Amino acid sequence: MRPSRRAAGCLAALWLLAGTAAAHEGHEKAAAEAAGRAPDSAAETAGEAPAAFPFEVGGPFALIDHTGRAVTERDFLGSYLLVFFGYAGCEAICPVGLKRMAEVLDLLGEDGARIQPLLITVDPERDTPEVLATRVAEGHPRLIGLTGTAAQLAAVAKAYNVGSKFVGTSWKGDPILSHGSYIYLMGPDGGFATLLPPVLPPDAMAKTIRNYL
Repeated sequence: MRPSRRAAGCLAALWLLAGTAAAHEGHEKAAAEAAGRAPDSAAETAGEAPAAFPFEVGGPFALIDHTGRAVTERDFLGSYLLVFFGYAGCEAICPVGLKRMAEVLDLLGEDGARIQPLLITVDPERDTPEVLATRVAEGHPRLIGLTGTAAQLAAVAKAYNVGSKFVGTSWKGDPILSHGSYIYLMGPDGGFATLLPPVLPPDAMAKTIRNYL
């Protein structure tokens, strides 16, 4: 059964606010705990007015995919999107989020074919189309990697309220970036549907997504 607009709005707002407060700073444990509390909180407030979003989610963009092709949001109209922000060199939450998206698409079976998974980089300096092509090949067969100029990626990150920052260097000398970790489900009209924490079990995530299809 499709969730009510009121309950879905409250749940999505709680997840979104938890993500901006915790995931954007790289505190994945805190974000996961907040997300884990969200369903109970949403149920408790389901009889009240929907939680108001302090900002819009999503919007126009012009980027380059991992094959070097220029794309905009209009190229994806008609398909549901699973949008994840990360970068090719990430060894923390990115492998978790991308693996979870692949698992969920497979669990959804034929319904999964209606969903386009996207990885949008937060590292324009290093994530060229060639670098992203190698990374997405390790994910799902239909995963598309998107990159662009620093200005283009800053614009789309702002549209999704995703922050990122340099926090250090790995033992291999690679940069480590803290960034938002949530997966965004967008509707076929380009509108925002809901947020999905990557720590959500695959079957639970698939069930949530199916409610919106």
